[in-house]
Amino acid sequence: MKKTGLLVCIIATLSLVMSSAMVHGKQLSSLKPTTIAIDHKDKSIIFAGVVMADKWQAYVHPVDKYADKGFDPNHWHLIISGTQANPSVGRVPVFTAWATDVEVSEALAAIGAKAETSHFSVKSYNERLTKDSPHPDYTPKGTPISVYITWNEKGGNDKTVEANEFMENSTGKKLEFVYVGKIHPSHCIACMYGCPGGKIANSSLSVRDYFDKGATWRVRSGILPPDGTPVLITLKIKN
Repeated sequence: MKKTGLLVCIIATLSLVMSSAMVHGKQLSSLKPTTIAIDHKDKSIIFAGVVMADKWQAYVHPVDKYADKGFDPNHWHLIISGTQANPSVGRVPVFTAWATDVEVSEALAAIGAKAETSHFSVKSYNERLTKDSPHPDYTPKGTPISVYITWNEKGGNDKTVEANEFMENSTGKKLEFVYVGKIHPSHCIACMYGCPGGKIANSSLSVRDYFDKGATWRVRSGILPPDGTPVLITLKIKN
C-alpha cells in the first residue's frame, strides 16, 4: 500500500475539500461536500477518523427488557459515521469516521466497487431471530475491500496496519470485507458481520453466526494507538 504522508497534513487537506470533489481533473458531481480523498489509479479512498477501540472493547450493550433474548447486536461495528457514533443508543464503533456512510458508499462506487446482492438483503438482519428463515445465513458477495488504518507515531513516522492485524474473532475467521452499498440507511460504514446495514460488510460471518453460534470479536492489545488518536482510514479494492 502507498505511503500516505504526514497524518496531520493529510487530515488538514481532507478537511478543506471543496464542495465538489476533483479527482484527476474530473468532477464527481454525485458526491456532496465531503472529506474523502479518492484515488482512481490506486482504487482506494481515504477519510479521517478517531480511535474508539478501548471504549468499544469495554462497552456493555443495554438490554431491552421487552425484547427477545439476543435481539440487539453487540460489538458489530468497525467504523460508524461520527453523526451516529453514540453510546447512548448502542452505537460504539472501533473507529468513528469524519465522513458519512452514504459518502463512503458513493466514493467506493466511483472507483469501481460493485454490490452483488443475490439473496442478500435487509431480511438477513430483520429476520435474525426467525429460526426457520434462511436469510440470516446469507452473506454479501460484492467487490472485496481491504481496510487499513494509519496514524502518526510519537517519533513522527506513519504506521499503517490492516484490519485483521488488530481484530480477532472467537471462531478464528478473518475479516473479509466486500462492498454492499446503500441497502439500508444505518450510518454504519464497516460491519464485522454479514449485515446489510454496513456499506462494506464481512462476508466470512453471517448474522446467524453471531446470534445462534456466538461468534464474537475482540481488539488485540498493543497494536492500535489510544482512544482519541486521529487516524486515516483507507478502503481499497483488492487486486
